[in-house]
Amino acid sequence: MTEFLQFAILGLGAGSAYALLAQGIVLVYRGSGVVNFAQGAIAMVGAYICLETLRHDQHWGLLPAFLVAVVVAGLIGLAFQLLVLRWLANAAPIVRLAATLGLMVILQAGVQQYYGSTSIRVKTFLPDEAYRWGGVVVQQDRMILLGIAILSTAALWAWTNFTRVGLAITASAENERAAAALGWSPQRLATLTWTVGGALAGAAGIMVAPLTGLTPSAFVVIVTVSALAAALLGGFRSFPLTLIGGLLLGVGESLVVLYQDDLRDLLGMETLTGVNRAVPFLVILVVLVVRGKGLPLRSHVSERLPKLGSGEIRWPLVVLGILVAVGIILGGGDWLRSLTLTLAAAVFLLSIVVLTGFAGQLSLAQYTVGGLGALFAARLVGEAGWPLVPAAMVSVAAVIAIGVVFALPALRTRGVNLAVVTLGLGFTIQEMVFNNPTFTGDKLEGSVKIHQLSLFGLDVTPSVHPERWATVCLVALVVCGLIVANLRRSRTGRRLIAVRTNERAAASLGISVFGVKIYAFALASGLAAVAGILLGLRNTAVTYLEFNVFASINAVVQAVTGGLGFVTGSLIGSLMAPGAVFSRLLSGLAIAALLGGVILIVTLLTNQNGIADMISRGVRKNPALAAVLARKKRRGHELSDEAPTGSVTPTPLTVRGLTVRFGGVTAVDGVDLDIAPGQVVGLIGPNGAGKTTVIDAITGFVSPAAGKLTLGDQDITGWSTARRSKGGLRRSFQSLELFEDVTVGENIHAGADESTWLARLTDLVTPGRHPLSPSASAVVRDFELENDLDVLPSELSYGQRRLVGIARAVASAPSVILLDEPAAGLDDAESRELAVAIRHLAVQRGAGVLLIEHDMGLVMSTCDRIVVLAAGRVLAAGTPEEIAASPAVRDAYLGTEDDTTEAAR
Repeated sequence: MTEFLQFAILGLGAGSAYALLAQGIVLVYRGSGVVNFAQGAIAMVGAYICLETLRHDQHWGLLPAFLVAVVVAGLIGLAFQLLVLRWLANAAPIVRLAATLGLMVILQAGVQQYYGSTSIRVKTFLPDEAYRWGGVVVQQDRMILLGIAILSTAALWAWTNFTRVGLAITASAENERAAAALGWSPQRLATLTWTVGGALAGAAGIMVAPLTGLTPSAFVVIVTVSALAAALLGGFRSFPLTLIGGLLLGVGESLVVLYQDDLRDLLGMETLTGVNRAVPFLVILVVLVVRGKGLPLRSHVSERLPKLGSGEIRWPLVVLGILVAVGIILGGGDWLRSLTLTLAAAVFLLSIVVLTGFAGQLSLAQYTVGGLGALFAARLVGEAGWPLVPAAMVSVAAVIAIGVVFALPALRTRGVNLAVVTLGLGFTIQEMVFNNPTFTGDKLEGSVKIHQLSLFGLDVTPSVHPERWATVCLVALVVCGLIVANLRRSRTGRRLIAVRTNERAAASLGISVFGVKIYAFALASGLAAVAGILLGLRNTAVTYLEFNVFASINAVVQAVTGGLGFVTGSLIGSLMAPGAVFSRLLSGLAIAALLGGVILIVTLLTNQNGIADMISRGVRKNPALAAVLARKKRRGHELSDEAPTGSVTPTPLTVRGLTVRFGGVTAVDGVDLDIAPGQVVGLIGPNGAGKTTVIDAITGFVSPAAGKLTLGDQDITGWSTARRSKGGLRRSFQSLELFEDVTVGENIHAGADESTWLARLTDLVTPGRHPLSPSASAVVRDFELENDLDVLPSELSYGQRRLVGIARAVASAPSVILLDEPAAGLDDAESRELAVAIRHLAVQRGAGVLLIEHDMGLVMSTCDRIVVLAAGRVLAAGTPEEIAASPAVRDAYLGTEDDTTEAAR
């Protein structure tokens, strides 16, 4: 017990430092809605300025050096907010996050360029006397750090809860628009919190330096991962919970060191490295997955996403690129090595395009995942003597399986939460696997020697024939690029994009959100494994230093700079990879990384969609280039000439005792509904009556919901949303929730396409041209959308967008369709056309329709039966005439008798 307490107290120092740094992250998020991944880099700058420049070189006293360094750190936060984030206020969340990653790269590269990469040991400047408490030795500096952490937490909590400015920051965190309506400028609040957050980072960096030492890359990664994990436990909002999270993390790391030998013996391993940082993080991972709540995004940016490329293959450009690469290969020399690194990095970035650009899942561990591919291939080739091709195939398959494991947190977390989790998982693999000779191979040198590589009988050993290995890399990139381009144009690609854009809408169309995420992680992991093999096996001795977390962060920066949604963006971004062509031109890795971060910031400020989009726009404006790259115009979305069956599978929906509670509030209380084939049932009631909640519960968006749901003769109560949709139960949304990044045709395709696991493989090779199904084609003609299939939803009028939402929902000919206020925002003529379309769905096609609508004229003229809801309960049910004549309904909802009679007419 004494040892336990001793190690716990030792961990309080590091935990307090993590908490201090995390408090700044929380404050910045509360004030600006941005999670600052550069907090550790700002802390590093503060530590170097105070302890190296002012204390060591200029011989300043501690207090003035501390104050100046803290002010400089605060000014960094202030400048970044004013010069960068202020102009990205309406940008996509991934763009703003990438901007903070760019700041991290700039600061880390700048410090490395100025101070060098040598590790500096920092003597403690706090009183380090020790005293005994029973049998436990208590270090005074640990207690001082703990006291500072507690006091800063109390001060921040009091400031944000009891001062006018603090309350405004809290209000802005909850609802930015409401805070602005009260006279508080969100930009000024963001500027204040970034300044204070930067100052907190500087102070925390100075205090944590004696515990970690000063090394640019190691300091940034260790401190950033730990601080983000602490802030994550606090939900990026609570200062007290963040303090507790930081302390638990520090104490956990220390206690794992105490029991590390026991754990090593339990696992039967000779060596065990990095476990002190891995185990606490894995505990945090479990907590996050169990809690299963993603970080909320600000409403004004949540719908904005980076632009997507078309995925069309421009063969003239492909051939030109191959010829340029072949020319460099034939020329040889140092440029050949840079080309090899560029090609491997491009494959890495393709994995990010698939995972983040297409599927919207942000991972900060792609280089680490690729490193596993290099490790497996090196062991199989170097030790087992396997040929390259089977070794690569087995390695890629193994990494795909690991990628599926990485996808599991994505099923319960998303957004920045997922980024932090993948960052921690990558750091865990780096510490426990890549630094452990038990896994990497040679116990003396920590790596496996690759003496020979042969491909179909041809010697491609990089050390002997670098031009042949560069050719292998070129072929691999071309193949992988074609695969990703095919994916973008395929049915499977549309499903990935649907999930990236709107998970709710995707699930309502029968798309398995979980399945799509697992597929995206698996494919991206396979691509990363290929890249890792290309990068790792280029040297005689395979090392894993380049497969680190910072390389993964750099890769995201490069992908966003090149164009996150464009296949060509991966090649553009790869030019800025370490050792690649851009570095070769600048003759220095550190300065290349520094300029890469600057280029990212400039690119985001000028075009948030990346350099590939800028080039694409330039080509379209140049008639000569456009003519060279022009393709034969073809219709993007063909309609089927096959006649639809004319009716849907007649399946009634029965709802009994539907009850939904949110905490102590009962939103829906024992609702019964019957929707028969060919019948339109209206569900009306005042605002707050629970109408939309009824649809959410029926379609599986509210869980758990009590009651019983029957579709035909099947009990669907326990079915997922996607399964209910596949079973023939679909809905539209009051807020439309269209996929804004793709065309109208692709929206309707997403509602009508059927996809199998076999199709998810074949789509990578032959995406094909799949016309809309007969049912979807009939819907397009009925809603007069034939001429709008190749335009984006944003280019349509509001009434047309409404029709697209309904057409997408009914494209697969569902048995039951639930329409949530489809006439909202329509004029009288459009409402009359909508009424005809709804009756057509029921009468001509035989679907059962549940209609929620406030337009009483539309309801009374369209519905066969009406159910009136009040305070979550059924007030009345009957024909329109019976409802119009009901005194209870008239008094509670419809208004005067004259109004009711007129509506019935």
